[in-house]
Amino acid sequence: MNASAAEAFLQHPLSRVLTIRCNRYHHGDRVLILGDAAHAVSPSLGQGCNAALEDVAIFDKLLNEYDDNWAEAIASFTTRRKVDAHALLELSDYSSPSSPQLAIEFVLRERLAKTLHQLFPTFFAPSLIDMVFESTVPYAEILRSYKGWIAKVKSNQYSIE
Repeated sequence: MNASAAEAFLQHPLSRVLTIRCNRYHHGDRVLILGDAAHAVSPSLGQGCNAALEDVAIFDKLLNEYDDNWAEAIASFTTRRKVDAHALLELSDYSSPSSPQLAIEFVLRERLAKTLHQLFPTFFAPSLIDMVFESTVPYAEILRSYKGWIAKVKSNQYSIE
């Protein structure tokens, strides 16, 4: 890489991660959006593909539930999916802190949660990361479990921007 290419790279503006939060995932009884089209999230948790696959599994269950009546399944999808999709957006945007102090606290919290859960699984929930990556716990439930942490990260991000 020559010096001018390196300089051009360094001068390139930073891009921001765009997310999508839809209030409805269907239009009429023939159009349904899934995956990133419905709820694009920050790549920080690596859940975009998982959420898209969950969309497909949920829609498949709805088709079974409504005896392959696409119109009813499409209309029900938003109701079934919206809470978890919005929770995933919150988790992906605010589970990992941007400040060094909170980053240290995050690592310590994760290690403590892992240890306590291993020792006393009936009394202590898995760590935030373990719940997201290694479980089928709905995103809305994970968000409820960690709402204090998410609120702390949110308030810290707003104060440093």
